Formats: sequence, C-alpha cells, structure tokens
Amino acid sequence: MPFDRVVVVDNGSQDDSVRVATSFDCKVAVCHPARVGAVRNRGVQLSMGDVIAFSDSDHEVGDDWLRRGTELLLSNRGIVAVGAHYLPPENGTWVQKAWAIHRLRGEPHHEVDWLGAGNLFVRREDFLAVGGFREDLTAAEDVDLCHRLRTELNGRIICDDRIRSIHHGEPKTLIAFIRKEYWRGSSGVKAWISQGFPLRDLPSLIWPLWHILGGVVFAIVSIAAIFWTDVTWGAIGAMSFLAWVLPAFLLSVRTCLAERRIASMPALAILYFFYGLARAVALFK
Repeated sequence: MPFDRVVVVDNGSQDDSVRVATSFDCKVAVCHPARVGAVRNRGVQLSMGDVIAFSDSDHEVGDDWLRRGTELLLSNRGIVAVGAHYLPPENGTWVQKAWAIHRLRGEPHHEVDWLGAGNLFVRREDFLAVGGFREDLTAAEDVDLCHRLRTELNGRIICDDRIRSIHHGEPKTLIAFIRKEYWRGSSGVKAWISQGFPLRDLPSLIWPLWHILGGVVFAIVSIAAIFWTDVTWGAIGAMSFLAWVLPAFLLSVRTCLAERRIASMPALAILYFFYGLARAVALFK
C-alpha cells in the first residue's frame, strides 16, 4: 500500500524540528498554542491517505512500523484501531523499566480498551465518523477517541507488540513520573463523564479515591498521635499507613508474578503508590 505523505504538526518547538522536517519533504504546519487533540486533528486535515498513523516527536519506530500497523488494521473490518504500548528506552532508568512492566503486561497480541496516540493506526473514515480527537481535553484524548471508536462503531482495538515504538519521553525520575501522571489525570473525570460513566473505567477512578481516603485518615491519625503521644495512637498510625500503601504493594505482587519479574516488585509498588497520589491530586485540577 503506498503512503502519500508524512505530516509534521509543530506545537511550539524551540529546536530545528521544522527545518529538519521540511528537508525531508514532509508537509509541515504550525499549530501553536493548542491542546494535543487539536494538534493531532490538524495533522489529519493535512493528510490524504485512507489510513492515518499517529506518532509523536519523542518516539522512535522501526522500519516495518508502517507496514505492520497498516496490514493488521486492514486485515479485518471489525478492527477500528491498532498499535502497541510504548517500549522504554534500552538504557532506561529504574522508573522507565519498572513502569514498562505494568504497561507491557499481557499477551503479545490482544484486544484492549485503548491505546496511546503516540503509536496508533486508524482508518481515516472511522476517525472522521466519530469526530476525531476532542480538543477540549488537556490529556486522555486518546482514551476518549478509542472509547468512541469502540462504542459508536462497535469495533475492536488490537494491541500487537510487533508494531514497535520506543518512547524516549518516558519520565526518567520519580518526580517526573508524578508530574506526568498528574498531567495525564487532569482530564480523566471529564472524559469519563462525557463517555456516560462506563463501569469498565471505574477502577481507574477508585484507585485515586482510595489514596485520598487513605491520606486523610493517615493525616488525622498522625495529628492525633502528636497531641496524644502514646503507644495506642502510634500503633493506629502504623496500621493506617500500612492500609494506605497495601493496595499498591498487592497490585505490584500480582503484576510481577504474572510477568515473572519478581525482583521488580518494590520498584513497581512505589510507582503504583505515587501514581495513585498523582491521579488523586489531579481530580481537583
């Protein structure tokens, strides 16, 4: 299948991106300032092909990326989107490698609820039929798009590990991870409400709510322990803290056992816990 063009939409870059893209005969447009949904929609407007393949500036795809994604998408009309979860850089930090265990869990080829827009293939007609990306969301625009593709078109979304994409923009440190998840969670509730409160997405909201509840209880007990310094309040404080962090630890155990990555349990437990905290704070953004 011939590919008509590469479209690069620049959203305020401060490097040589526009010049480099132009030198490779790409179609270049500047869309700044704009939310990510508007930037992606602008790229689709400038494209001409029947299949739209999305990637981001901090992604590195393989030589067979276009072929594999296009072939899988067109193999079955019931498939409305394909792609794969992002791979971490080969020399990634402990944060990048541990979170990849969570992101890459499951079979190499399986149906999913959504895929990130940094590695996503859709038919042009399907994309336009559901109205493209929402432009009012700060983040989670890909989750929302995939939800509408599944429900409005009654289609399937397939994750296939052979459609490889390395994400060099994955957070390298714990602080960067917290900031990124706070940003990602900033539109979570808004998207969930607009989608009609789907029950399948409820666990992703319960997780941060648990962190709010656990944090409040631990704070109250800690304040009480300061004023009434006795063994009882200290024991209650320790128990409330353990109850607060226990779900993150148990989830890490389940994931690492399933993926046979036992040594990564502590690192993944830390990330699960701070993921919940970041998403909890994002509920109030």
